[in-house]
Amino acid sequence: MQDLWELCHQGEGPALFDMDGTLFAGDLGETSFFVLLACELLHKEPQAINASDVTLLEQSKGTGLEHILGSYSSAVRQGLMKEAYAITADYVQTLPYAKVLSACIRCFEAFGDNSCSFLFDGVKHSLFVKKEQHMLAFLQACLHAKKAVFLVSASPLQVVIAFCEMFALSGITPIAADTRHELPYGPGKVERLAQAGVLAAQLAFGNSIGDREMLQLARFGVLRNPGGDTVLRTLAQEKAWMIVD
Repeated sequence: MQDLWELCHQGEGPALFDMDGTLFAGDLGETSFFVLLACELLHKEPQAINASDVTLLEQSKGTGLEHILGSYSSAVRQGLMKEAYAITADYVQTLPYAKVLSACIRCFEAFGDNSCSFLFDGVKHSLFVKKEQHMLAFLQACLHAKKAVFLVSASPLQVVIAFCEMFALSGITPIAADTRHELPYGPGKVERLAQAGVLAAQLAFGNSIGDREMLQLARFGVLRNPGGDTVLRTLAQEKAWMIVD
């Protein structure tokens, strides 16, 4: 761990960070998506949404949300994560930023114990985000060292910007789902970084197979909390990535 701290404070080259599941536990893009859908269904503001409200999304058949939730659930069921992420981006971009920010704040307030879920078309969806200060500290160390820091996420751009605002993270270049460019997931992360002029990096942090190409772009890859995923752990060993549980 000490070596990783030294790398954050020293050395040259950009630092690349995935967001969901890497800088905190859970998925802010997905959780805020469900909170915002509940707001529309119940005509409530984000700060008023709680777990029992979200479970009412199970009863949204016959409403204007049925197609959105049905399409999203179908993509998740088939493992088509790029399609699922695109659905969230399409929806969130139609909303005012202030509402998205409020929803993101509510996610960290109300959905930090991993106990809220609902079913739609036979697919279980969970809401969970929890701050993990030690991971934020790595990002902050890179910022303090004046590195070029890129936050590369398949979550909607407004959600990524909201996350940075919530935790007072300035000086970061966000690369996220915006419906106009290639979705930054898997090879798309490297493609979007190349468009931003980043062809190599000193550090890259990720937590899933969707971060593989970005991790390979860096001299030092850092894999966050692979858990029991033997494929990821094996890949990390092969590539000599550091593992932070």
